[in-house]
Amino acid sequence: MPTVEELQEKAAKYFQERPTNFPEGRPYNCCESVLLTLAEYLGIKSELIPKIATGIGAGFSLNGLTCGSISGATMAIGIKYGRETNTENPQTTWSKVDKFIEAFKQTWGATTCRQLTGLNVKTPEGMQEYLKSVHDYACTARVKFAVKKAIELLK
Repeated sequence: MPTVEELQEKAAKYFQERPTNFPEGRPYNCCESVLLTLAEYLGIKSELIPKIATGIGAGFSLNGLTCGSISGATMAIGIKYGRETNTENPQTTWSKVDKFIEAFKQTWGATTCRQLTGLNVKTPEGMQEYLKSVHDYACTARVKFAVKKAIELLK
């Protein structure tokens, strides 16, 4: 089993590795990167991962809403602790997600991409600035944080 640090580095690599057809092809987004890594940690192999996370990165398709790192970690927590039927109590999942979000807020001061980056990445100028000075730095740190904190909650 890889160490937490190795998993953090794997998530960072997913997040930073630009494909040969960049910018049409892009690195995995924050949500995809976190979910791919945590699914591996949980021993989950599915063709749905990273598909289910593709529209969620960068605050839901570049809209600056909830950080994709939070969403990816939330999905992984749900994979392990989520309900199978509507008769089950969701409290365990909610509690773990609440702990994750609180730790994220305490560490980063916000939970939305727009607040975290200060950029509108739907504009060409915002995306250019994001790729130049935010993606490989602050956002990579958030991806690594999400993996580490989620693993603590998944143990």
